[in-house]
Amino acid sequence: MNSLVSYNWLSEYVDLKKVTPEEFAKRVSLSGPAVEKIIPQGKDLAHVVVGHILEINPHPNADKLRLVVADIGKKKVTIVCGGSNIKKGQWVAVALVGAHVCWHGAGDLVELKPAEIRGVKSDGMICGANEIGLADAFPHAEKEILDLGLELGFDVGAGLSRPACGNNRGGRENPAPTHGMPLADLLGLSDDVVMDIEVTSNRVDSMGMVGMAREASAILNKKFLWKPAKIKKYPISNLQFPIKVSAKKLCPRYMAARIEGVTVGRSPWWMKRRLISAGIRPINNVVDISNYVLLELAQPIHMFDAATLEGGIDVRLARKNEKIKTLDGRDYDLDDSILVIADGKKPIAIAGVMGGEHTGVTEKTSDIVIEVANFDPLTIRRGARKLNIQSDAQQRYEKGLSTEALPFAMARAVELVLELAGGKQSGGIAGAAQGKYAAKKFSITTDEANSLIGVSQSQKEMVETLRRLGFHVGTSGKKITATVPWWRDHDIEDGRDLIEEIARIKGYANIPAIVPVGLAVQSAVPELIWEKRLRELSCGAGLSEVYTYSFVSNELLAKAGYDATKMLHVQNPLSAD
Repeated sequence: MNSLVSYNWLSEYVDLKKVTPEEFAKRVSLSGPAVEKIIPQGKDLAHVVVGHILEINPHPNADKLRLVVADIGKKKVTIVCGGSNIKKGQWVAVALVGAHVCWHGAGDLVELKPAEIRGVKSDGMICGANEIGLADAFPHAEKEILDLGLELGFDVGAGLSRPACGNNRGGRENPAPTHGMPLADLLGLSDDVVMDIEVTSNRVDSMGMVGMAREASAILNKKFLWKPAKIKKYPISNLQFPIKVSAKKLCPRYMAARIEGVTVGRSPWWMKRRLISAGIRPINNVVDISNYVLLELAQPIHMFDAATLEGGIDVRLARKNEKIKTLDGRDYDLDDSILVIADGKKPIAIAGVMGGEHTGVTEKTSDIVIEVANFDPLTIRRGARKLNIQSDAQQRYEKGLSTEALPFAMARAVELVLELAGGKQSGGIAGAAQGKYAAKKFSITTDEANSLIGVSQSQKEMVETLRRLGFHVGTSGKKITATVPWWRDHDIEDGRDLIEEIARIKGYANIPAIVPVGLAVQSAVPELIWEKRLRELSCGAGLSEVYTYSFVSNELLAKAGYDATKMLHVQNPLSAD
């Protein structure tokens, strides 16, 4: 699974001041997740600057057009504009000659050239969000002029302004706009790159920013900077309705908190920017917070509109003939193999996969219930395959998440909601856990590790490596005993995995390659001898050998004239093909 990782965002959690993205990519790829691509941000906004509207005058030859005088720093420009929402005093995006824009958000990018519109020279273009590739970031300005003051939350009165985006321990403030500054600078894009990183399926912890920062900290030997949100001690509360887990084996832990009096609206730009960098479209502050926590901590959370819940919450298997319409607008028929979150009357979410449309957060929502849960990976995987649904949450749940992640995700979600959406927490955090958590412990010896790795390391080096990765380590003679941190409890399964950790942090490039010595043995099986001979003869006759996929779809079988019902079927296919 690949993750899109903003370098600036990652730098909030690990000290990368003296490490370039290129150096990061080289060193990390040799010891862990592979950086496949580095994507500069803001390059498509070249020649797009911040302008301040000083005057708006009528166009002498067109009733629907106006002449806008904008201050872009070194000079004032006159631009012919047909935008319906332009106002004096606005801060806007001005595309100058040489910029690449998409006219009205349609068609291909075109280079802006000097133009004369209805007999009046226009020195550029005042842009809508969709004309400069920012429609996902500013959907309200998709078909109108992009009002930077309104969208970024700063004063548009006189001259320089005051940013109001917040800094929330990881949310960077935007710089105050100045006349003519590059738009990419104002949006915090010009000094950032996004890395496309392949994360192996066993390392679900590294699918979050904090987990990736832990990896980078260990590999680069740099300080890990992340501090968890404070987990407030509340008495157990029923949130004004009971929490029940009927399917106890399929839901080892469940937590819920109620926030009353929230205001659903736009997210601050720093949060939007980070969601977009990871490929997620912002929706509203409450929904965006759930996606933000997922990207930050790799733990899915869900927000319910509390007013739509009838009775208590129950985590159970679906009943025969139950249905649900999910947030993607699709209807699904459920059965007793599908795990659901239900209220007193109906399913309100497909557990670990997707929430229901009826209980989703909208602009009218005032009270919310935050859900953070842990589900059985196999049940989530089978349910998602059966319903043919994929989601960011499901992709993480089916790989196995730790029950110990829940309090951290809940604390962060509550913190962000109270800061960005207001309201107050009603009561404590309700929930249920099946049993007490016990961390795994495994032991290895120094000799065993050196023998398997093929490079001699001291016990001190091995211990330091494991501690940098978050293991609690003790020694006795040549024996090393390591307690597995909770975020690796689905990944580290025995002592050999500890040795693998030591080897990869050492760097595979630093382990010498030794070719095994041996003699090739000619097969004595007649069938294999004849098969090889037939290949040689066929090749000599000018034929080509083709290896085809062994798995084919029902559709392809039908086209070839085969009866699919008589074929062997893969029980757990990755796709319909």
